[in-house]
Amino acid sequence: MRKIVKSFDLIWSKAEQVNRKKGDRFVRCFDSRGKYLSFGIYDKVNKKYALFDTINLTGNFRYNASRTIPEIAQMEEMISNA
Repeated sequence: MRKIVKSFDLIWSKAEQVNRKKGDRFVRCFDSRGKYLSFGIYDKVNKKYALFDTINLTGNFRYNASRTIPEIAQMEEMISNA
């Protein structure tokens, strides 16, 4: 879980750099109600978002610790295409 949050923080720092150069394009979405976290990035220009919900970690075993989570990869792709 820490690895996922740390990678999201790195992605958000890249998004902030894009926001400084090109104006407010990306919005950080972070919700910590209850014991589960939800975080993601919303692109105001393309009107798309990538969202990761940690409730998927409890009952869904498709996430492998040695591979990058698809939602994180999608966030990185959104920032690189900006």
